[in-house]
Amino acid sequence: MNPKLNAPQQNPARSGARPGFENVMLRLVKGGPERLAIEAGQIDAIIDTASGSAILLPEAQRALIERKTRFRSLVALCSDWHWEQDEHYRFAARAGAGVGSSGFDDAHIIGKALWELPFDNMSEADWQTHRNQLEWRATFHDLELRRVDRAGEVRYISVDGEPVFDQQDEFKGYRGTTRDITGRKQAAALVQGSDRHARAALDALAAQVCVLDPAGTVIMANQAWRACTAVNGSVAAGVREGANYLAVCDNAVGNERAEGGAIAAGIRQVIAGESRSFSHEHASDSPAGQRWFVLTVTGYRGDGAMRAVVSRENITERKRAEQLLGLDYTVANQVPAVNREPANRVSVANSLLAALPHAEYQRLQTGLEPVTLTFGEVLYAPGAPIRHVYFPIDCLVSLLTAVDGHRALEVGLVGHEGMVGIPLALGSNVSPVRALVQGTGTAMRMEAAPFRKELLQSMPLQRVLYHYTHALMAQFAQTAACNNFHAVKARLARWLLMTRDRVRSNEFRLTHELLAQMLGIRRAGVTAAAGALQKQKLIRYRRGNIRILDRKGLEAAACKCYRVIKNVSGRP
Repeated sequence: MNPKLNAPQQNPARSGARPGFENVMLRLVKGGPERLAIEAGQIDAIIDTASGSAILLPEAQRALIERKTRFRSLVALCSDWHWEQDEHYRFAARAGAGVGSSGFDDAHIIGKALWELPFDNMSEADWQTHRNQLEWRATFHDLELRRVDRAGEVRYISVDGEPVFDQQDEFKGYRGTTRDITGRKQAAALVQGSDRHARAALDALAAQVCVLDPAGTVIMANQAWRACTAVNGSVAAGVREGANYLAVCDNAVGNERAEGGAIAAGIRQVIAGESRSFSHEHASDSPAGQRWFVLTVTGYRGDGAMRAVVSRENITERKRAEQLLGLDYTVANQVPAVNREPANRVSVANSLLAALPHAEYQRLQTGLEPVTLTFGEVLYAPGAPIRHVYFPIDCLVSLLTAVDGHRALEVGLVGHEGMVGIPLALGSNVSPVRALVQGTGTAMRMEAAPFRKELLQSMPLQRVLYHYTHALMAQFAQTAACNNFHAVKARLARWLLMTRDRVRSNEFRLTHELLAQMLGIRRAGVTAAAGALQKQKLIRYRRGNIRILDRKGLEAAACKCYRVIKNVSGRP
């Protein structure tokens, strides 16, 4: 009686297809049926009984070599050279067709980190932000670096990188690709100053319009914009070509400070591609009386760079008609009631500030300043003194606690609905947690001493912050319970919904490594959970970009902790 072949076990979901090496049971070849299976290509490897290791058969070896060759070919097509770094971020190897023309030989690059090479467009603060990203094992894209080569010519490169982990999930370094983008940069510079037809078309418009480059500089403005003055405008009215519009908004003073911060934050979101458009209504006092304007920002991509078209429209007549009809409203009217005084009549992007009465907000505003918080920036460390409080506008801040002395676990998330620095409101000047910026954006900042003084003088501010403190403590408790009892998929859905609520966008950047650290799980668990949500068409995840496709479906997939946290915080 001939022995029967013990067929390899296959994944039922892939039955009918030739099994790959990863899901074939390796076994010792014993006789004729096994040899026939090898010849038919049904077995990719056998077990060496002496060593216990798997030995690839010739056909499988050829397939593996072909896959590696195809992968290297694709990498070469999409980059000029590719590289590897060790766990200290030093270059350990590089290869590619563009290596010879890169201007860097191995003697100058191997063993060095990026910040040790002669690039001249990065400040120490920029490099520190990049190092923070690396420490958090974040994937980075389109890091543009500039240098002067040996011939005295300016050259640009764009660098992409991702962290590498071994089978034990230990960090081993980074790998990535580099592209020479000098030609693209030179072409963009030529186009920027040569489009006379576009300028003529803009000048024919009655609306006030200008175009901003990725840095926020006005590269083109129409005649209506140039004729605009501070008399009939307000924040950043009539900024001249060549001036930086974002800097003017950031440096606004007095009553226009909050308006400038909100406008700058919206423009930065559009330029970064995080939002398709941004609209903001604001009031302005002039010799002719109070006027209202609506500012609209729309992004477009030209020559590979995102730019923004800013238009301003006078809506004074419409607002007066709304007031007569009793239809006027502001952002503050949409904030949940917290036993507050009459509504703040100034449009404020942070919900806590918007909930204050107008007089209280005006007094607090003198001590507020708009600041840009960048990804990876640490606002407080555990046990460190709190020197500022922050009212986020469009940034995202995680509150982390240490576990086992070295691992970090998120216990709270703060966005436009709250404030970072709550211990000051409770009488303590030391932070018990680490406050880490997870999403770049703008916030209103106030020094600790003036904040404590205002808090003592303002009952409305006390009521607003005590209500928010209650909501934040409930978030702490619910998050701790959720991390202990609920499945990874439900926890991930809850975290994505909380992030969406705080950045007010269905699209944001989150890497698997970051999500794993926030949820206190392994990267493999995040990968499986994100894959399941994507398979249900609830989200789309690609290269660190997450887009929520079905919010209601995602709420159904999340645990009840999301609804509990949302209800306690009083959010609609």
